[in-house]
Parts: sequence; structure tokens; C-alpha cells
Amino acid sequence: MAQGWAGARLRAGVAAGAVVLTAGLVGGCSPDGKNAAAQSPAPGSTSSTVSASPSGSPSASASPSPAGSPSATPATPVRTSAVPTRPARPVPATFLSMYATTAGGRLQVPRGGAAQEFTITVRNGNARTYGALVVAFQMEIAISSEGPAAPQNGMVLERRDPATGAWRAVELRVANDALPPSLHKGGAPLAKDAVRTERYRIRATKGGPAVSMPLMITAVDTTAGQGTSYDRAFAARTSLTVSTRQG
Repeated sequence: MAQGWAGARLRAGVAAGAVVLTAGLVGGCSPDGKNAAAQSPAPGSTSSTVSASPSGSPSASASPSPAGSPSATPATPVRTSAVPTRPARPVPATFLSMYATTAGGRLQVPRGGAAQEFTITVRNGNARTYGALVVAFQMEIAISSEGPAAPQNGMVLERRDPATGAWRAVELRVANDALPPSLHKGGAPLAKDAVRTERYRIRATKGGPAVSMPLMITAVDTTAGQGTSYDRAFAARTSLTVSTRQG
């Protein structure tokens, strides 16, 4: 009888312990006595887990953010200001020029004596090309006490042929007026920026007067038609003073 009562009390105690254990699990207590709810992440939060790497050091991995959470701020674009380019400066126009050179800067030729050389240099600019350009020479009429001088003022003008080296006669116009551009003939082409230098010489024949007067030299565009202005047809001008004396 006594053993039966003791067995009943033991069974009742076991049943009560089971009820207490069940209630603890339902209430969120873990077997080690800590609240399981405190270990669970709150809704919408990000949790991190630490796992052991093969080398034994812990590595962290972040779980993706839930939808609706702010994303990383995009990089601000760098503003670059465009450097303005300066327009190319126009090349200034240059035009034909001509100059004469000789020893002493003037032609001093005795009557019946040796000739004196001089050079004429024509330098074209970048403005235009000449189809035919000729160098023309002119002097005014020399008057002495005996009257007008001999034809061409008793002067002989020659040009050196660069191909043969021979000296060839060149027309020297003696007049007190200008010859119209359309009456000039001959000439050679001259390209842009081209330079041409030619050798000339002048001598005075016997019997002419002693004079000192300019030898006028003009570069004439012989392709200029009638009605062309003198400034355009006569592309450049220069001169040398000619002095003669009795030999």
C-alpha cells in the first residue's frame, strides 16, 4: 500500500516537471536560460553572420538590405569647363616689291667708258600670281646746250641672259610721259612668294651730255587689259640715279 502511494507521487512530480518545461519553451526561453526573442533580429533590420574562413580567421558577410532601404549615394560627376579655342589669325596679305642695288648706290658711267652693273630683285607676296611680269626702264629727255641728246640719251642698257651668260640689249624708253600698261609686252610668270633677281648694266656713249637723272624702273603686269588701273598694272617701282661725265 505504501509503495503504491509513493509511486503515484513520483509520477505526479514527473508530470508537473514536464508542464513547467513546456511552458518555458513556449515563453521563449532557451535551454541556457536566455530569452530567444532578444536574439532574433527586429523586422526590417540587417543581420551579420561570422563564419570561419579556411585560414581560421573570421570573415564577415552582410546579408542584402531589404527592399525599400536607401542605396549607396552615387558619385558626384566632376564638372570640367571647356577651354575656348581661339580662332586662327588670318595671314596678312603681302604684295610685290622691287629694289635695285649697285656699288655706291648710284650709277656713275663716264662717256665712252666702261659699263656699270646693277641688279634688280623682284619679290612677290602672297596676294596674287602674275602671269607675265616685265621690268621696264625709262628716263626723261636730257637737254643740253647743244640741244636734245642722242637717242636713248646716249645710253646703252643690257641684261645678262642667265642661261647663256651673254649680255643682250634692253629697251630704254626716253620720254617725259608714261607708257600705258596695255602697250607693254613680254614678261615671265611669277608665282606667289617667288623671288627673281636679274643682272643689268648701263654705259654711256661718247658725245652725249653730262647729266645726273633718275633711271626709272617699273614692274609691269602685261596681262592687265585696257581699263586696268595704273596702280594694279604697275605692280612696283624703284629707281637709280645715273650720273655721266665726259670721259
